[in-house]
Amino acid sequence: MRLKSGAGRVRFLALALALSACAGSDGSPGGLDGSDPDPPGLADPPFDGAAAVATISEADLVGRVGILAHDSMMGRQTPSPELERAALYLASEASRLGLEPAATEDSARCNARAISDLLCPYLQWFLAMPEDVDMTMNVVARLPGSDPVLVDEHVVIGAHYDHVGIRMPVAGDSIYNGADDNGSGTSAVAELAEAFAGLAEPPRRSILFVFFAGEERGLLGSRHFVTTPEAPMGSVVSMINLDMVGRNWTDRVAAVFQPASDIFERAELVADAHPELDMALLVDPWPEENLVFRSDQAPFIQYGVPVMFLTSGLHEDYHMPSDEADLLDYEKTERLTRLVFWILWEFAEATEPPGFPQ
Repeated sequence: MRLKSGAGRVRFLALALALSACAGSDGSPGGLDGSDPDPPGLADPPFDGAAAVATISEADLVGRVGILAHDSMMGRQTPSPELERAALYLASEASRLGLEPAATEDSARCNARAISDLLCPYLQWFLAMPEDVDMTMNVVARLPGSDPVLVDEHVVIGAHYDHVGIRMPVAGDSIYNGADDNGSGTSAVAELAEAFAGLAEPPRRSILFVFFAGEERGLLGSRHFVTTPEAPMGSVVSMINLDMVGRNWTDRVAAVFQPASDIFERAELVADAHPELDMALLVDPWPEENLVFRSDQAPFIQYGVPVMFLTSGLHEDYHMPSDEADLLDYEKTERLTRLVFWILWEFAEATEPPGFPQ
């Protein structure tokens, strides 16, 4: 996640911690009354939805974050050999799950790097900045929808998998691992890919799972993605971005969105339908930070796409080498990821996707 200034980071952190202190401790789902477990208007769930959601597990999240935020990944700077290694891990997971590759294959570049033909089509190569010597890549996979008409519409779920690399040592540690920023969001999207791939029948619309590089350098991966053939922006009906979802509140997540859209209202209906997850959506508590334009959902806005950015907010380990895997709340992240599964299902299955009501 990127913030504009030191003062902005301080205000953002202070408010995040204050709100965290106010979070409910009585086990209630943060303002959800749970009175209607199946409110009218929601799409029918898949018959095997409970089994799919059960694959989203605390243990899997621990394992995924442990891989991405390991010291051997050297902070996943864009570009770097370590970021490429993280990309190949994500591509191999997409391939293992049987998801369609959804990037423009560059066989010559892959052959030069000894990248297998199996993984190459998931990698979307680009030069992050003119001064960079090496290329970097987004990772893009697709779950085709089940409806012969709506299959050409897409819901995008994304997270950035890069961080800030090696920097000035703090207490002798110079590796900025980025476990929460954004190992947490990346791992959640990988878990969602696994859950959806396991359904006997996918939702009516197609889902694009996108892991963005270069967010920490100015949303470079998402800015590149929206200009490519793999992102036919006229067909993208909504976009959800997960960035820093592993810390702070245990029973709520901040939702940043365009006020003119009904995407929050639609997602909140889903949260109301799942009180067992004890996870409420909180309307953007930091409007002065203008966060809707400062993570990977932002490039989608210019194409008229309703977006929703979910985050648990900053903490004292933001962009520090102390952002380590053992500090994440994996049980909370499991519940949040399961809620996002149901939100994604709703957006991809419902007769009408989120939009901009008049």
